[in-house]
Amino acid sequence: MTTLLPWLKHLSSRIMIVILPFFLMGMVEYLDRGSYEELLKWATNHPFSVVLAYFVVGTLYLFLIAVTGKSRLSFWLLCAVLLPLGAISGSKLKAIGAPYYPWDLYFNNQIIAYIPFLKGYLNLRILGFVTIFLVLLVLLFHLALRRHRIQFTWIERSIYAVIAIVMATSLYADKPIPFMNLYGIYTVPWDQTITYDENGYLFSSVQMLGFLNVAKPDNYSKKAIDAILAKIPEKPAASDKKPNIIVMLGESFWDPTLMKNVTFSRDPIPNLHQLQKTYTSGWMMSPQFGGSTANVEFEVLSGNSMRFFGKSPDKILPYIQYMNHGVDSLASIMTRQGYTATSINPFFSYFFDSRKVYMDFGFSRFISSEYFPNDFEGPNYADRAVVKKIIEETEKSAGPDFIFANTMENHHPYKPGKFNKNTIEVTGDISFESKGILETYAQGINGTDKALQSLVDYYSKKSEPTILLFFGDHFPSFEEDYKVYRDAKYVLPNDPDLYTKTHYTPFLIWNNFLPAEQEQLNLKMSPSFLGPKLLHMAGVKGSYYTDYLYDLSQKIPVIPPNDMWDIYNITTSDLSDYMKLQYDNLFGGRYGYEAKGFKDTIVQPGYVLGYGDPVITKINRSGNKLQVVGKPFYSSCNVYVDDKLFKSNFDGEDTLYVDLTDKENPILDTDKPHQVEVRVYDDKKMKIGQSPLYPLPQS
Repeated sequence: MTTLLPWLKHLSSRIMIVILPFFLMGMVEYLDRGSYEELLKWATNHPFSVVLAYFVVGTLYLFLIAVTGKSRLSFWLLCAVLLPLGAISGSKLKAIGAPYYPWDLYFNNQIIAYIPFLKGYLNLRILGFVTIFLVLLVLLFHLALRRHRIQFTWIERSIYAVIAIVMATSLYADKPIPFMNLYGIYTVPWDQTITYDENGYLFSSVQMLGFLNVAKPDNYSKKAIDAILAKIPEKPAASDKKPNIIVMLGESFWDPTLMKNVTFSRDPIPNLHQLQKTYTSGWMMSPQFGGSTANVEFEVLSGNSMRFFGKSPDKILPYIQYMNHGVDSLASIMTRQGYTATSINPFFSYFFDSRKVYMDFGFSRFISSEYFPNDFEGPNYADRAVVKKIIEETEKSAGPDFIFANTMENHHPYKPGKFNKNTIEVTGDISFESKGILETYAQGINGTDKALQSLVDYYSKKSEPTILLFFGDHFPSFEEDYKVYRDAKYVLPNDPDLYTKTHYTPFLIWNNFLPAEQEQLNLKMSPSFLGPKLLHMAGVKGSYYTDYLYDLSQKIPVIPPNDMWDIYNITTSDLSDYMKLQYDNLFGGRYGYEAKGFKDTIVQPGYVLGYGDPVITKINRSGNKLQVVGKPFYSSCNVYVDDKLFKSNFDGEDTLYVDLTDKENPILDTDKPHQVEVRVYDDKKMKIGQSPLYPLPQS
């Protein structure tokens, strides 16, 4: 009993060890969200995530107490680390729509880069709440609990250490206590902002720590990179000609006519089949199946390979985890030679962190779905709309263009009824459900095939030299467990060729200036080699990296998953230089970039999302009816009067029509001056563009 008396004497202080992490957790999550309204919304909708976030702070607190033996010092240390991280995350989220990830700090030490974000984020309300929180802590520790300082014994500290280790392991690895399984928590790999929004900043950050485990290649060093660079012969441009270079990714594009047990009433991709007979073409071994388009983009644009990301590359999205600085790509290589580099994607600019990634790749402009006209086929933007954007951009600039474009018309799902009308019928020994899916898919790729041909037709008539790379990013998933592929007997039970049957997608390199004898048919390549191949055929200068990759592709054209290297007669030593160069580009000292003099010039200072901020040039008013005239306007533009939203209709050119008698807002007081503003928001209500204020004319 006497041994318990000292412990019981400080019971109130020990209770605070349990309580205090809850309040710190709330402050950190508040800072990440920027308002208590959003904090309350999260806590109400995701109570189990709140518990896990509390466990994160509590675990850290117990561990620090075990190390220092001091509860107050440990809590102040925890505040000093977590509160700034919460504020930095909240400021980044407000500025660019993404939280502060662990890899932002670990791989690139970007805290200094976020100071401008913090200046625009730390308003009086937030600073006031933080100040009140810290003052209450001072009063609690140094007044209320002044006489209750705890002397932790080594036994108690050891117990805390064991608890902290068990909890930390469970929070990170979901064992021995499977928290995620118990609470039904999951992550969203393709959009980590959803993961953070639902699971909380603290627990999500713990879940993301696994992505920091990137193995450094053996013998990687500046000396090793210099030695590799010395072995790469520099390849000058083949001619003074600078052709337009266009890369178009066909969403889930594959050749379903390879399935011999089903028949299509007509060829769904006749144009590609015809072009494959004459122009350089073949098969690309995609690193993905059924999704994660960004990983295929990553390989094609940067030349880096998904095969070097450990045993589970399917769980990694480099666009989100590893693009934290300028990474040399086809875009930046072309920009250094006077090209205008534009990325076009008819999907939301935040998806796969694209608006930041394309900036880091060295593009000058990124045209996302927020800047597309309303031209749909099914639920997605039509591929013909992408073609129009490509042509617009090459016509707009005076010099040569590099364009990278995605399509979306053929994105899953493929249930019957997706398109207004299916014009291709499927017959054969196949289930009714699979038949409907295949017919919808055939209709989708038919639209992509027509888009490809329209590009070929347009640039065939142009005197301007142009080269076009078209490729399918991955196979469609076609339901769980390869259902349609199995129904069509394309994939057999225990099929030894399952991987190759479901990962080779078609590619084509068309041009309007090369002699026919330079074309090669039925090639097989990895996507990371397509860019170097394209530059070689175009006759333009690449980089040391693309020169190296082109030479490597002549010896090893396809890099399969690591467990298939033996089948392809590939050894680790064959790819050791490739691994070192990739590690140097993404995680190392970027010695190669530095040696070649472009380390700090990849990101373009004039990078623009869409076409820049809208500008109001005139407002015509008749009573409560407005015609807001300006440019550039799009269907995603919203009209605000005195910071209040009013519904508007876009005429497709330069005018937004607004009714000030909108029921959701009162009629404006005409005796007072009012300000009109046009804003552009993405689908997450993130403001990505705004006009200067314009005075509202009197009625």
